[in-house]
Amino acid sequence: FKMTTLAGLSQDDRAKLIKDVGDCIKSNGLEGVNVEIFREMVCPLAADKVIGKSTMIVAKDLPSTKAAEAKKFNEEVKEITKGIQGVEIDVKAQFGAGDQYDTITGVVPINGGDPINLEHKEGEVWLIDFWATWCPPCQAPMAHNQEMLTKRKADWGDKLRIIGISIDQTAEPVVKHVEAKGWADVEHYHRAGSSCSNQYGIKGVPHVILVDTKGKIVYKGHPAQRKDLEADFDTLLKGEAITGEGTAPAEGAGDSAEADPGFSALDFAAVNKEVDDFEEVGKALQQDPKVQEAAKTLMRAFCVYLLREKFNPFTGDTTGKFENYRVLVGPSASIDAIKPILEEKVKGSFQVVMQEHPMG
Repeated sequence: FKMTTLAGLSQDDRAKLIKDVGDCIKSNGLEGVNVEIFREMVCPLAADKVIGKSTMIVAKDLPSTKAAEAKKFNEEVKEITKGIQGVEIDVKAQFGAGDQYDTITGVVPINGGDPINLEHKEGEVWLIDFWATWCPPCQAPMAHNQEMLTKRKADWGDKLRIIGISIDQTAEPVVKHVEAKGWADVEHYHRAGSSCSNQYGIKGVPHVILVDTKGKIVYKGHPAQRKDLEADFDTLLKGEAITGEGTAPAEGAGDSAEADPGFSALDFAAVNKEVDDFEEVGKALQQDPKVQEAAKTLMRAFCVYLLREKFNPFTGDTTGKFENYRVLVGPSASIDAIKPILEEKVKGSFQVVMQEHPMG
């Protein structure tokens, strides 16, 4: 496939693409990873165009034991999907509690210098704190990090390291913030070009990782879940284990397919034709004087077809979910004027999802 969009592929080429990606998933043993196609047809009722979009999504967070398979899959699937716009691949293995610490690479000291790797040494206990200067919930945990070091650094010496990794856009505001707050005892780095957030599945801050003397991750999560980090450090430095929420790996993570509520076997040829036909239906709605008059008074006025197709490479099954979203926000009279027109003109095998919010 050479420089085209997913929507621009023929039915045969699209089917081949789904099969090839599915075969790549299967050959790499990534059970629980599916190929999904999202097809949207959006009709803004107050506008004059109906907008269509198709996207292939292959996404899954896998346990760290699947790191090699995930890496190989990502390399191979790039070649399969090369030149096709509208394909999103987000399959990754992430490290968590119970795993050995995987070296974070490419972070930069906030005061400047070359990127470095954070390599753990046996006998050390680490707290890695992902944070940002602009994040209000991050401030108290970082202040507590400094307080603990001020109080106990003479006891812990070089066996305890508290490492801050800022996700700020640049290091400059971090330097100013740390100096203003007096948080100099924490080792501060800027994420810069490091992939550590993806590596450890950091989707929000604050987020901490606690590493024991043997280099095993013993906790990963929000710092507030650990009620006494000072005691945790003492326990770990003695070679003992900590317990509680976030200290054990999630059971069965990534091993089985997720439930698919609302998905069922569909006649995709027929349903795709319904989506195709909605383009003309949508244009007719936009040209309807009553719809136009009412839609212009609404804050939001959309009629959207959403078709989701899910292919399981391991079973060979394809299921789908076909919905019609009717989004109407604004004066009650305008909503009441449009609803019966939609009920009359927009018909099909879909499930209607009514999202209305009358205002006055």
